[in-house]
Amino acid sequence: MATLVPFTIDLTAHEGIRLAAVLNALGSLWDPSDVYTSEAEAHRMLYAHLDPEQQAIYDQLVAAGVLPDTREAMR
Repeated sequence: MATLVPFTIDLTAHEGIRLAAVLNALGSLWDPSDVYTSEAEAHRMLYAHLDPEQQAIYDQLVAAGVLPDTREAMR
């Protein structure tokens, strides 16, 4: 019976190349803070003006940990 030979690969160099390719594809106009601000605004708009039934479901999802509790940030 043959024994298994350890097989290891160090992907550190490849990860650096991949990250550089991603940042290059995003371009110089990509602004992470603008993306975050836009996502926060979209989240606020999505959960604003819920009717009572929708609000109850939203509260259940927050309590269950399905959605983050961001109600204080939205006010």
